[in-house]
Amino acid sequence: MMKRWLSAGLAGIMLTSVAVCAGGCMPSDVDMQGNTFSDADVTLTADAAQVVDISDTLFGVFLEDINYASYAMDDNLLCNGSFEFSDATRAWSATDAAITGENAEPVISTSLNYLRVDAEASGATLSNSGFAAVPIAVTEGASYTFSAFIKATAYNGEIGLRLSYANGIVAEGSITVSESTEWVKYQTTLTASETRSNLSFELVFSGAGELYLDGVSLVTSEATDGIKNYMYEVIEELSPKFVRFPGGCVIEGRTMDDAYDWKNSIGVNEADEVPEFTYTCNVDGAVTTVTTRGEPITRKPNTDIWQNGSNYYLMEYGVGFYEYFLLCENLGASAIPIVNCGLSCMIQTAGGGRFNRLEGRYGNGIEDYIQDALDLVAFAKGDVNSTDENEAYWAQVRADMGHEEPFDMTYLGIGNEQWGDTYYDYYEQFIEAFREAEQSNPDLYEGIELIVGNGTSFNDIERSGTGGLARTAARSYMDGGNISSLKEYGVQDHHYYMNYADFFMNTTVYDGYRREGELAYDVFVGEYSANQANSLSGYTFAYEDNNWITALSEAAYMTGIERNGDIIKLAAYAPMFGALNATNQWTADMMFFTSTSVVRTPNYYVQQLFMRNQSSGVLATEATYADAFERTYDLVPVGGIGSVSINKMYQVIGVDGATGDVIVKLVNASSDYIKANVELSSVSVTGYADVTLLSCENTAAKNSASEENIAPEYFTLGVKSTFGYEIPPYSVAVIRVHTK
Repeated sequence: MMKRWLSAGLAGIMLTSVAVCAGGCMPSDVDMQGNTFSDADVTLTADAAQVVDISDTLFGVFLEDINYASYAMDDNLLCNGSFEFSDATRAWSATDAAITGENAEPVISTSLNYLRVDAEASGATLSNSGFAAVPIAVTEGASYTFSAFIKATAYNGEIGLRLSYANGIVAEGSITVSESTEWVKYQTTLTASETRSNLSFELVFSGAGELYLDGVSLVTSEATDGIKNYMYEVIEELSPKFVRFPGGCVIEGRTMDDAYDWKNSIGVNEADEVPEFTYTCNVDGAVTTVTTRGEPITRKPNTDIWQNGSNYYLMEYGVGFYEYFLLCENLGASAIPIVNCGLSCMIQTAGGGRFNRLEGRYGNGIEDYIQDALDLVAFAKGDVNSTDENEAYWAQVRADMGHEEPFDMTYLGIGNEQWGDTYYDYYEQFIEAFREAEQSNPDLYEGIELIVGNGTSFNDIERSGTGGLARTAARSYMDGGNISSLKEYGVQDHHYYMNYADFFMNTTVYDGYRREGELAYDVFVGEYSANQANSLSGYTFAYEDNNWITALSEAAYMTGIERNGDIIKLAAYAPMFGALNATNQWTADMMFFTSTSVVRTPNYYVQQLFMRNQSSGVLATEATYADAFERTYDLVPVGGIGSVSINKMYQVIGVDGATGDVIVKLVNASSDYIKANVELSSVSVTGYADVTLLSCENTAAKNSASEENIAPEYFTLGVKSTFGYEIPPYSVAVIRVHTK
């Protein structure tokens, strides 16, 4: 991005702000030297001596396996390599060979199905083009590790391996297979000679014969702990303070078969164990015996709840809970896993929560799900040397997978979008179980905070001191003598997807929440995003929803989240990823991926702006408006729903406790320039501030794979303890005032 510099000594110079925006979106002649305005529209007076501490994990991300996101993240490029789909041959095609799915003698019980290949002659070929939403793509010079479990009952000789397209081959190699009645893992590495997409991976047989395949994979070296780098990097560049995973509705499922199972994602078998897996491995002819735990072939897939019809959508668990925890650690973000509460998705199944109880891993219903949650804490945080045998076991599983030290984890979500008598009864059993676990093993369970679900509507939260589904349940539980305050019930999870007008109009919704006493509680805004629904409560999503007006409304709303960051502990836009060239299950997303790159929407850059500039405390701030300044205007949202009155400007001023910087966030939701004076008391400034600006006068503008119409602009502003800043139309500005 272009960078503009202005020193404190350049008073009187007028700069042109170059916002990165096409189609007539460039504001001009904006006064950037930091002088105060004699005719200011608004004066913000902030007192650095009056600071309210807020959550240090306020802004983070939510990763759900929706819109085929896990396929884009997974470093394995091949689809259905373990042949566990209902049609075992899905994604594979054969030439001069017959292929069928079988399951009589699997490699391991958690990977039941495998592929029988009857090659008819030399040159017989088996091919795979990757996932429909993420076709195979390679980078020149990068390496790709092929591996497969092969039982060559009637085959001896070479199998060629190649990555190809219609007019050529970009990588090739081979393995030499020996006839055997045992499963052997063969492995070799290919190197790409050019950068190319939409490839086919082929196994070419040197002769006729019969063999069996399982766990076929092609893993790119361009990855970080199991996640492709181009996907990892866009998450890293956000600087999230937490990661909520892996859902979402995928946690709930409609049945046990399509509910996310964290234990399946690390290779648990029928005995609720992650057994040591020992096999013969042939790497380029060098044969060894290998013992592992939790590698991908041991992970039993579940069908994703977002599968439509017969399309391929297995949760293959190439990215499972272990990889999610590693991702959080690499990002320096807190891990917030969500587990099934014992109920299926209340929106996608009948019964309203009364008839959608799941039977559990061993038919014990809610007891099985409680044990799964307790075991997850042991897996994530346990000590291998603990005297608690269960803790030591799960901790050892984690250590054997490659991570001896515990992961950072404080919060645990119980269910996703659930409510009603059945859910709250189940949730309260989790509370009691974790209370007992903490008493018997405080070193492990002390400090774990549970997150309780709510409905999916904005009307399901507490507003103006009344209402709130989880709040009502918590109050009833407290009145029964089970807890002494609502905070003991857990952090309340609020989800809502609304028209952008709603976000502009509700920036103060948390202002009236209690801060102290037995009726105070903490909030997690676990899912939110703005759209262009045809009514304020409707859901009509399209790619166009990720434009500047929706992002601007979210920025306005986030000032309210930060201003209330003492009770709102966590907040995450949702969903995070959508496929750019595929039919998604949800289409208002923070980013859109291909097999090689990611489109960062305007919404992405708003999230990044707040994450990179999160305050540790909010300053007491008073806004004084000029008599002639009209503070509101009538906004006409899409869909013909009539006009609504919204504020022209939104703001929050905070302090970064680590650096001492005062952070001023300003949102201009109008088509006017707004002259703002900022008065900082009880603080000494160094004379300059770093400014990040997102600005565009075309509210329908959006980003694409070929053009970023909206992206950050950076410059330096000369400031004193009192300074002026003219906020461009339709913009979000962060002014980081340095005090050291």
